[in-house]
Amino acid sequence: MKQSLLISICGIAATLLISECNRMPTGGIPIYVKIDSASVASDGGLYGSSSCRLADVWVTNANTDLGAYEMPTLFPVLASGDVRMLVSGGIYDNGIISSRAEYPFYKPDTFTIYGAVAGQTYTHNPQYHYFEQTKFAIKQDFEQATGFDNMTITNDGYEGKGGVISMGLSDTVTLSFQTDTPVINTNGRQAYVEMNYHMSDSVSMRCKVGVAAINSAGITTYYTLSDLNPTGHWKKIYFNFSQWIGQNAGSKFQVYFSVSKDVGHSGSMYVDNVKLLYFD
Repeated sequence: MKQSLLISICGIAATLLISECNRMPTGGIPIYVKIDSASVASDGGLYGSSSCRLADVWVTNANTDLGAYEMPTLFPVLASGDVRMLVSGGIYDNGIISSRAEYPFYKPDTFTIYGAVAGQTYTHNPQYHYFEQTKFAIKQDFEQATGFDNMTITNDGYEGKGGVISMGLSDTVTLSFQTDTPVINTNGRQAYVEMNYHMSDSVSMRCKVGVAAINSAGITTYYTLSDLNPTGHWKKIYFNFSQWIGQNAGSKFQVYFSVSKDVGHSGSMYVDNVKLLYFD
């Protein structure tokens, strides 16, 4: 009987000790962080347009990865007092909603919630800046020139002027290539094309966006980033071609558009703020 009582007392003591060691911070009551939207800083136009399409935030607190949340969001953080937060901008990679990623060229937004009280909600809408190390092989805003062949300037751009590829009733395919051909070396790091675009509402209109690589022997290879469908309003899209550009490192590169449609229809492809950006 005495032995059983001793075992029970030891068991209770051990349970209390384990419970004390595993006690959750703030008694298990979190604070809540609310993020409705995010933006990109213009930084005086140093990096071109600040247009963006940010779907998610990727969240870190005190070196703990809290995961990704689709905006608008309200998420819990088990912390109180001065709470240091880091959030990164999330995009649809290649415009695919099911393919979500942190955009590598935007610096994370860091902020501190001072005197945070468990159970309370705190709102923060992050603003991102491009990393200073970002290289731009093209940064075209179309205000002075198009930088592409078979493309003209229009006053109906996303921001001010833009570029337009116009197709008449008898046209079927129009190719438009970046006229500059910069040499790019990424050393295996990221490379993206980002841009604003829309197509006139022709049911037959299609557009392939791609990047061409011209090697030292003058041989050109083509990589299609995406097939775009008609849209009557402006969209922002991010194309990831990091692996392909790495395989063709040291080549000359050109962004290109291949616009097609059926005979008997007319249509136009509008683009603005085209950037080919990378880390070397």
